[in-house]
Amino acid sequence: MKRVILSAGMIATLMGATSAAYGFIFFKPADYSGAPLLTLDPVFDGTMPGATPTEVNAILLWNFRSALNLAALQCNFEPLLDTTDNYNAMLGNHREELMKAYASLEGYFKRTKKPLSAAQKALDQFGTRTISKYSTVRGQLGFCETAGRIGHETKFIPRSMLTSFAQTALPELRNAQKPYGEQQFRKVTINKILVKLPSFAPECYNKKKVYDLACLRGSNAAF
Repeated sequence: MKRVILSAGMIATLMGATSAAYGFIFFKPADYSGAPLLTLDPVFDGTMPGATPTEVNAILLWNFRSALNLAALQCNFEPLLDTTDNYNAMLGNHREELMKAYASLEGYFKRTKKPLSAAQKALDQFGTRTISKYSTVRGQLGFCETAGRIGHETKFIPRSMLTSFAQTALPELRNAQKPYGEQQFRKVTINKILVKLPSFAPECYNKKKVYDLACLRGSNAAF
């Protein structure tokens, strides 16, 4: 029988292969899944009148990029989620597709906003508004776990297919903004215990600071 010796690098690779499973932060999130997003949502995307199908796809992809960008900035409290590494890997692996999306966005604002300075201002505002939509406080654990898992999956998406993947993953990232909390232990019962405490009022002590045992009849208190 041959003995297989795994190096530290091989072990790290095998561990990385299972990183799509949740549990890094000992947290079971809610089910945030949703139908693929093929049209714009005014809540997240604002109003983009006259946007062509190519521009709509660019807006959705840029939303996806923005969500993982924010995760890279806000989810480093748990390094095992690899949100920064995932984001940087996506930028490198899908650089051309992301550049085409940005060019489409730039073209949309140049076409709909005049003069050129107004178009650039609108594009900048779009970028700032888009990334801020994915900032969450009460839903941070659910969002970070979801972004870490989805960000890891982008490492295996073939080039030129990121937009399709983004349309599938965006609903989950958006739904993860909601603060559902821990799902493994959803119901915690707290029983109150009635305890009879003595009174410690000043009149319970004589001049020598000796406690009067008559005060032991006390009062009821619930914990």
